[in-house]
Amino acid sequence: MDVALAAEAGLRRQTVTGMSELHTELSGSVVVSAGEGFSSCMLEAASRFTTLHPRCSVELLVTADFHKIVRGVADIAVRTTHLGEPSLIYRSIGRLAYGVFADAGYLKRFPGLTPATAVNIGLLPPLDMLPQMRVAKAAGLDRTQITVSSFAVQLESVRRGMGVAVLPRILAKDLIGLFPDLQLPDMEVYLVTRPQALKQAHIKCFFVILEQVLLEALSMESVEGYLLESAPK
Repeated sequence: MDVALAAEAGLRRQTVTGMSELHTELSGSVVVSAGEGFSSCMLEAASRFTTLHPRCSVELLVTADFHKIVRGVADIAVRTTHLGEPSLIYRSIGRLAYGVFADAGYLKRFPGLTPATAVNIGLLPPLDMLPQMRVAKAAGLDRTQITVSSFAVQLESVRRGMGVAVLPRILAKDLIGLFPDLQLPDMEVYLVTRPQALKQAHIKCFFVILEQVLLEALSMESVEGYLLESAPK
């Protein structure tokens, strides 16, 4: 506990050092774990990192496995759940907001949608038990014809005009938000790592870059969410 707390307390000071290392030649591999919803951010961070440091490499594990950091399989993870492991550092990045979204073509075919009349692209267990999914279902969004086990497939289904879905706003840039009065709970986003990992300059450098990318994405999401909620109904 003492090691993790001390490392977490000093992490903001380390960020200053990490920024200076952005322009120092580094080498080594970084293994990063995150869910599908953060794939774009992970790729953007990997691109920035390897452009600055051509001798470095990044392995991206797209997975919902929450145990990889503890086992040492990954160096850094993006999570939306705080499991309270005392040996790990949790860095809070921001809030991941959710909404109900559809493709423009779907809305043209089915004007005047309500939660009760919309066809929902559902998620299979255990993803269907996420708080956002439960709230949407309780509000009447429970008419489901297609159920999938992947956020990526769910998103593709919506883009194909096969129905609507509860999605993170960060993924729904090209879609249209529905039912603004339906308030879905958001989720805290954390960057998670081990104190030992941050002792390696290339891992600490990637941590700083990934944090910046996530902050940029979540800040833009917050602005877009505010504009959507403020739009005339």
